[in-house]
Amino acid sequence: MISILQSFLRAERTGNWRLHLQSVCDMLPYFAATGHNLYLKSSYVYLMRMTQLEATNPGIYEMFLNGHHVLRRTDRFWAGLSSDLIIEQVLMRSLKTSGGLTRGRGMTDIQRAKWVQSMPACAEINNEMQNITDMNFCTNEQHKEQTKARQNRDAADVKLLMQFLEERSPFNTSNITLRNIETGVVAEKGVDADNIKAVGNKIISSMKGQRIHDFTFKKIHQISTMDTTVGVKIDDDIVQVDPQLLFQRLIAAARMVTGLEVSSIFTYELSSVPSSLFDASGLPREACKPPLGEAIWKMGICGVEELPSSPLFILDGGSLLQRIPWLKGDTFSAVCQQYLEYVQRRYTDSVIVFDGYGNENRQSTKATTHYRRSKGVVGQRVHFTEDMPCRIKKESFLSNEENKQAFLNLLGAKFAEKGIENIHSEGDADKLIALTGIERSSSNNVVVIGEDTDLLVLLLYHVDISSEYNIYFKSDNARGKTKIWDIKLTKRVLGQQLSTVLPVIHSFTGCDTTSRIYGVGKAAALKKISSNPHLMSLFSVFLQHNVCKEELTRSGEEIIKALYGSGIGSGQYIEDLDFLRFSRFVQKTATSTTCVNVQSLPPTKDAANFHTKRVYLQVQEWIRKQCSLNPEEWGWQMKDDRLTPIRSSLPPAPQYLLKVIRCNCKQGCETRRCSCRKHGLDCSASCSECRGVSCSNSVSLDDNETET
Repeated sequence: MISILQSFLRAERTGNWRLHLQSVCDMLPYFAATGHNLYLKSSYVYLMRMTQLEATNPGIYEMFLNGHHVLRRTDRFWAGLSSDLIIEQVLMRSLKTSGGLTRGRGMTDIQRAKWVQSMPACAEINNEMQNITDMNFCTNEQHKEQTKARQNRDAADVKLLMQFLEERSPFNTSNITLRNIETGVVAEKGVDADNIKAVGNKIISSMKGQRIHDFTFKKIHQISTMDTTVGVKIDDDIVQVDPQLLFQRLIAAARMVTGLEVSSIFTYELSSVPSSLFDASGLPREACKPPLGEAIWKMGICGVEELPSSPLFILDGGSLLQRIPWLKGDTFSAVCQQYLEYVQRRYTDSVIVFDGYGNENRQSTKATTHYRRSKGVVGQRVHFTEDMPCRIKKESFLSNEENKQAFLNLLGAKFAEKGIENIHSEGDADKLIALTGIERSSSNNVVVIGEDTDLLVLLLYHVDISSEYNIYFKSDNARGKTKIWDIKLTKRVLGQQLSTVLPVIHSFTGCDTTSRIYGVGKAAALKKISSNPHLMSLFSVFLQHNVCKEELTRSGEEIIKALYGSGIGSGQYIEDLDFLRFSRFVQKTATSTTCVNVQSLPPTKDAANFHTKRVYLQVQEWIRKQCSLNPEEWGWQMKDDRLTPIRSSLPPAPQYLLKVIRCNCKQGCETRRCSCRKHGLDCSASCSECRGVSCSNSVSLDDNETET
């Protein structure tokens, strides 16, 4: 596709007619396979007519061969431009700048006629004024892309691109899956974007001999792509639509449907994903965990100034792994020695607990978080020995989980040789770190070293304040004064009941395996819960071992309503969560000066149910020594051999409403037979023929023209 584009640009810039026709012909399969149906039809007819031009109009054909199918504003060889670009740069530019029709003169037919007809006279006057003043307009012979500044900028861009490709190499032979090298997301089985030309040629073959106005395109015949937004199923087609755009179109369409109560459709998310819980890519909203610790710290005296003498240190191995920078060229043995010296220097008596990174992590509920944290960097598998120098960046090496596990095994062996105890977890080590610290505190003062708020929450839940020795929690950050948490003292500040439900609060408002609720902060939630006994009892339901799912669902809905300010005792209690969504929408519509963001509304009952189940699963894994719950029964599903969260079991909206927001027009959407135009909507990417970019009812048409 890049080669075709380069050929097309060369043909336009240099006035090469034959190369122009060949380039347009080469584009046809890509128009067909990607759903640019009106572009395909018009380009196909254009090529048919232009190939007959030598016979139908030899004079014009001869002029085009001589390079006159493009226009030039200068005499430069590389200065040819298509007529539509010239119109934009000359006529439309003068129309839209100071003195043009869009700057106060009006756009009536009379005004347009006067303005257009006066332009030739104005041009002549302009030329004569240049002649009189001897101030003729001229251009430099040097092309702007040949200037020193432009060359330096291009060189910097190439260097940046090469660095990106080195970290996310598409030629990695150890990973032959079709994937997005920026995000690291692996394509599903149905994605065939790599076969785009063959798919497009097949569609073009089916067009031959058909009447142009009768031929229709089917989505099933086009390629399936990887998109950054989640698809919406409309008439058996999977359409990629931005969640906010879909919400606005559905609301606008619902108001036009006769006899439809708008409040009834808020049972559905009206968005391609539950936007209060998931972002546009379909990933759970990333948790913001530190505010919970800040809120607890402000509730009373939770810490001490200094640690006791000769404590036992329990180190989070994952945090330790990121603490030491690696020098390129050092052997892996030398890298391990740096970690060993760091621990011996700072923590004389210590136990290190490492995470596990086996193949079973693909079936872990934390796999989605690992996807996000990797930022698309997929390192190659490195088979290394102690004496082998490390030739790649630390981040690239550790981005491969097999590399990371092999290095942790080597590092653990080195620690063991020096008498430093280390424990390797089978998966996430947070619970093991907390339990190890509490177990060792039975005979000695213990300091847990880590950065994660999860550790603080687990320590506060599991610690026994009647034990003889103390347990502390602090960061490994050496810069500035860090907080030293006295866990038993903090638990007394919180109280037994609030400490017990703290894992539920943390999980419900967002942790690594559950989504953050948009607009609901941890500090505000903690304050609201600590002063509300009814809310406290609702959170306690999540601590039950064999909970009734109906009771759990009711508790989850009540908690969400309370977090949005409409729970029992709030003064504005609304019984139904879906009606609360509608009520919030009405309030925001009445008070907001801009459009209502769909993510600012509470989730539907359906989406809240799955969120509640995921919270319960995480809480049980934290508080039980052994948790035998099946994630697929608690808000998760197995997809491509990986656990992914279930967003919702309902479609984004009723099918009859989804059909309204798209059209199937074949001829430009110029009349009110177009369902989008009929309901006052602009065509969008969900429309089957025009895709919102190639018709008269699309705002993107004007945007594209302005850009060119």
